[in-house]
Amino acid sequence: MGTWNYGIFDDDTAYDFSDEIKTDAKRFFVESFRKAITSDYLEYDDCHAVTVSCAYIDNLLNGTQYRTDANEEADESNVNNFRKLHSDMTVDELLQDGILALTKVISDASELNELWSGNGKLYPKWKNNLIAVRKRLENRLR
Repeated sequence: MGTWNYGIFDDDTAYDFSDEIKTDAKRFFVESFRKAITSDYLEYDDCHAVTVSCAYIDNLLNGTQYRTDANEEADESNVNNFRKLHSDMTVDELLQDGILALTKVISDASELNELWSGNGKLYPKWKNNLIAVRKRLENRLR
């Protein structure tokens, strides 16, 4: 893992999706969630696609700010700009699938969870961080 901490954007892979998000964020979110939900086992990159998608939706709906190495970027490469750049985007119809996909990422059917579970010190922080994102998305369903 090219990982330096437990945050969603503390891994090189999280930045691999910037072009897809810039091109058609909503389509990227839908495809990430669909792949996760329909897979028996979620591969590393697919796990990151889900966590990144959920973070962008969390920023859009809740204004949640994320620690990111893209802070200098003025476009969608910086998750913290997404709400400002796409305030008119509706994603309510994606929430249930996002929650299901994120739940799979933190399950035994996930390569990312499998890798993190080997880090006794940071695994609880990583998992709790994703549970907090999931909870914020769940709260938007109410």
